[in-house]
Amino acid sequence: MSKRRRPAASRRLAEQKFWGATYQPAESTTSIRPTTDPGVLVRSLGGPPLAMDPAVSIRHLTAVYEEAVRAATALAAANGLLAEDGED
Repeated sequence: MSKRRRPAASRRLAEQKFWGATYQPAESTTSIRPTTDPGVLVRSLGGPPLAMDPAVSIRHLTAVYEEAVRAATALAAANGLLAEDGED
């Protein structure tokens, strides 16, 4: 047996009660400029304390940070938040 769904009107009413009737998302005025060296944070902390070979651990952590920067850059580009080349 399927569940009964709440009508869309009552869902909107619940959203208005939670967020307020005049909720408007804030406009972002800042632009995002991706970093050129995502691994700098990992290197600044030094070698991992429990690693057999710190260079391998740092390489893996840097790869994770690089992938995070790629994902964040893609999200920023999709939302029009990337800084232009001449923009500071």
